Amino acid sequence: MRLTDRQISNLVRRIIKEDDEFDMKQTVMKTAGFEEEDIPKECIGGNPEMSEIDAIQACIGKITEKSTALNNAIKALSDSLSKAKSEASSMSESRRFKRRYY
Repeated sequence: MRLTDRQISNLVRRIIKEDDEFDMKQTVMKTAGFEEEDIPKECIGGNPEMSEIDAIQACIGKITEKSTALNNAIKALSDSLSKAKSEASSMSESRRFKRRYY
């Protein structure tokens, strides 16, 4: 396939335009699965006092915090589930033995 100079030029312009239209909020919503109300304010952008790099780093930091908190919650819930299963199993065992001795 051959491209003309004009087609290459249009393609480059389109890529540059798409690059300039980077929307951190949309990126976070699409890739991280956040609902709009769950997006950290650092990821929404619009802070004129921050450079784009600082804003992206702040967004990464907030998402990392949320991820760590979610991982901790998952671990606590998993531990609770294991404990509940263990207790249910031991209760079942004790009931089984009680029935044998009656």
